[in-house]
Amino acid sequence: MSEETVETRGEERHDLIVGDTNRDGRADLWATDTDGDGKADLFQFDTDGDGQVDITMVDLDQDGNPDQVVDGDGGHAPQA
Repeated sequence: MSEETVETRGEERHDLIVGDTNRDGRADLWATDTDGDGKADLFQFDTDGDGQVDITMVDLDQDGNPDQVVDGDGGHAPQA
């Protein structure tokens, strides 16, 4: 878990994509809608395969460019 938290567009958590990019049987990519509009604005990655989020990016204006990138889960840990 990160000490630094990121602001998201809303308080909801709808995981639109949960991926296993390295095919080890565990999720390592999450694209999440936090305001219910059906578009992802929170992106999280487990880069070392330990099951924990290592990088969190948020796209507040949903223009395709990250507005903030932090180490860890940004205060928004994925649901198990």
